[in-house]
Amino acid sequence: MKPPVPRGKLGLVALAGRADESAAVLAHLGEAAAGHASTLLVRGEPGVGKTSLVGEACQDARVETIWASCLPLTSMTTPLLPLRGALRRAGLGDDVTLVAFDSWLDRATADRPLALVVDDLQWADQSTLDVLLYVIAGRADRGLAVTATIRAGAEGDRLSGWLADVQRLPRARELVLDRLDRAGTGEQIAGLLGRPADEGLVDEVFARTAGNPYLTSLLVRDLDPHATALPAARPARLRDAVIRPWREMSAPARELTRILAVGGHPQHYEGLARITPALGFDEPVLPGLREAVEVGVLRADGDERYWFTHPLLAEILDGDLLPEQRRQMHARYAAALGDGDPTQLADHYDRAGMAEPAFRWAVRAAEVTAGAPERLRLLRRALALWPVVGEPRASRIDLWERAQAASREAGFGPDELEAVEALIGLVSPDREPLWHARLVHRRRAMREGLGLDGPDVAAWRAVVALTAPYPDSVEHARSMIELADQLLSMEDPEGVALAATAFELAEASGDDETLAEALVVRVYAGTSTRRPGAEEDAERAWRIAASLRHFGLIRLAAYASANARAVSRREIAGIYHRAAEDLVALGAPHSHVAEMCAWEARCLLLTGDGAACRQRLRVALGARPGARGDVVARLTAATLAALQGRTAEAEGHLARAEEIFGADRGGVQNVYFDEIRALVALEAGDPDRAFAIALHGLECMPYVEEMLPIATRALADQAEAAEDPVPILARLTDFRRRYPSVVADLNATSAEATLRAFQLRADAETARANRDPAELPLWRAAADACHEAEVPWDEAYGRWRLAQATLRDRSTHREAPEALRRAYKLAVDLGARRLITELEQLARSARVDLTPAERPVVPPPELPGLTRREREVLAHLMTGRTNAEIAKALVLSEKTIGVHISNMLRKTGTTNRVQLAELARRSRGRKSEEENGDF
Repeated sequence: MKPPVPRGKLGLVALAGRADESAAVLAHLGEAAAGHASTLLVRGEPGVGKTSLVGEACQDARVETIWASCLPLTSMTTPLLPLRGALRRAGLGDDVTLVAFDSWLDRATADRPLALVVDDLQWADQSTLDVLLYVIAGRADRGLAVTATIRAGAEGDRLSGWLADVQRLPRARELVLDRLDRAGTGEQIAGLLGRPADEGLVDEVFARTAGNPYLTSLLVRDLDPHATALPAARPARLRDAVIRPWREMSAPARELTRILAVGGHPQHYEGLARITPALGFDEPVLPGLREAVEVGVLRADGDERYWFTHPLLAEILDGDLLPEQRRQMHARYAAALGDGDPTQLADHYDRAGMAEPAFRWAVRAAEVTAGAPERLRLLRRALALWPVVGEPRASRIDLWERAQAASREAGFGPDELEAVEALIGLVSPDREPLWHARLVHRRRAMREGLGLDGPDVAAWRAVVALTAPYPDSVEHARSMIELADQLLSMEDPEGVALAATAFELAEASGDDETLAEALVVRVYAGTSTRRPGAEEDAERAWRIAASLRHFGLIRLAAYASANARAVSRREIAGIYHRAAEDLVALGAPHSHVAEMCAWEARCLLLTGDGAACRQRLRVALGARPGARGDVVARLTAATLAALQGRTAEAEGHLARAEEIFGADRGGVQNVYFDEIRALVALEAGDPDRAFAIALHGLECMPYVEEMLPIATRALADQAEAAEDPVPILARLTDFRRRYPSVVADLNATSAEATLRAFQLRADAETARANRDPAELPLWRAAADACHEAEVPWDEAYGRWRLAQATLRDRSTHREAPEALRRAYKLAVDLGARRLITELEQLARSARVDLTPAERPVVPPPELPGLTRREREVLAHLMTGRTNAEIAKALVLSEKTIGVHISNMLRKTGTTNRVQLAELARRSRGRKSEEENGDF
């Protein structure tokens, strides 16, 4: 019987963030399936997921696996212990030569591939290493995949020599398994909790585990799925796992590492040597550091500073001290530092309970610290100590102003909002009206951006009134800009006139930032009225924003540029990509970059580029993405999961997005909530709920182009499933009377091809529900329009419906195979699992082979009027190839192929490629009959 394949300590969640590594192991196992021998050494630190990765890959590859585990025996050595199970199974007994084992592998792999996995090779005896080396150096033409997992840092002299020998062999490769990045840790936490995790929780876990999957699993396993922070108490099993190697060290090494933990920062050797005597440590520092590094407790970074391999250990060692011990050690640390690092002094004085010097050093450190997040942390500490120290009132206002600036620079929206709220309470509107207006203006903008408030024209009119006594001020111009933007978002014509007034005020103010904001609003006013010059306004705003290094304005200019251009989604993705690159180059905080990457990912998803979409999502979620970036990323992830049939995952992402952002309030992202809710409901097989959501979206946001086809599809699904469809069809008739056409966003220039595709989809769905004879030509037109608009998800769905419609009529059923095969190829490329299942079922019932052998390209018949190149294109078209496949075969662009096909349709009087191919086949059939004398 085949031994079970272990799944490691982590199971499937260990594969979060391991797509590339998993693919590498599967490719290695695939070599065995192809009859080739190969060796893969998987190395990584304890708990990084080596065993789980290899175990899951073996299960996925469905290859027969011999799993041999080495044991950390210290008092005895048993030759060939890891391989004894395999030897017994082979009938070779316990006493066997390496030649006999290798010969058995030859016989075993003669009729099937085999995987030999040796787990924890660092504990293997010499006999096992000798056998493995002989096997690895053996025949290259047998289907044998040898895989060994090795704990990094545990290689002794014996194993090091063995590895050097193996790595010289031609078919041996190495895979280094690093810790997970923040995005991978977030994926793992989501798998453990059963839903997407709060980003603050991800930050906290990642800071403590540094991406070690095993430690993350111990820290998170028993948390509530809706947790936003870790509990104060750490699980006992986590403490035991982290502290075990520390306990095995000598007493001086343990004391030295505890001093380092209390210090709270990585330290150079010289710094530790200078500080440790003041803390009562009289032993030499270097031996203790060497011991701690050798057992894996400490590691040196690229700057030769020492810190804990697992940051959780520093937290545990510091937490084990009595409060009095901790305060004494921090006071000694501060005294030993003298006038050294202001940040470390602020931290040590604070933890020593010495408020006055802690406040003083926190303020001084905030003045010299370059990083905005660290500056904000220090300023928040100073503000917390302010009531104890009793500084003058003006100092408190200054601290809050600096905290607001730091949080804005860091991209920490909630922190900036807190600072603005505090300043509003401290700044008098009577004595400082313009300052107060700026703060109110900023608060309103931030609350809307964080989803805490929806559009509120009355509130913005109040801000305009507050600044009206100062008509030449920047504050008045900005208030007018925001009011115009609010009115435009509500499609109020007054917004167009106010946008023009606001632009004049901004130009007169002489302030570049205000001018850029006015240009952005004028873009939206111009797109709603089709005024020329919108693209130029957007580009000018972008240039100003970049020159000012104003990250928020670059984002707004990117949105304006995308809305001003009648371009494809792929080109819009390029705009967002450019914005992300500009932000990175200018040193913007990740929240701004994340928002652009998330929107780029959404555009890439809708064009069918799932791999690029996932890559940009990982960038977006690779650090603190901020509310907007997080929401857009979650909505995009929900859409991808729903379209690929993972509805539970989609529901989780959607729920998380709604938690982050006030989904029932206003805001840019809320345009898409109903669309994605309805899509998820459709893919989950709940058309009643999908229609209710889509109808709500149409009533609130009628310019979401995708909403009309979603709603009509939901009603058509209901009609198909109902015993009595009459009431549903009546509802559909009323619905189409109210919403006959797709409505484009008045504040954006939508591509006409996209609008036409969605309109045809809605009309075809209506015909499907009514069993209208027009259904077939409508689905033909809709599928072709979706192809032209580059919306492959919609095209795949449309060709499925086209195949269904053709099969209902014997006169058209010959069209079904091409439609089915095209839909199936798209669905497979997109990973649309539910649609793949539907297509396979339809193909079985219609007896259509979805993946026939490729038909040879033969010259087509001499249709009158076709050029030589057109006949070449027609020959490929008759085999069922797509435009992209024809373009690749003839080394032409897809656009050129489309032009040739359009010309042939015109010359032959056919209306689509299916009719053109059928005409060519009939013509060939007649010519063949004439040659055989049948006429």
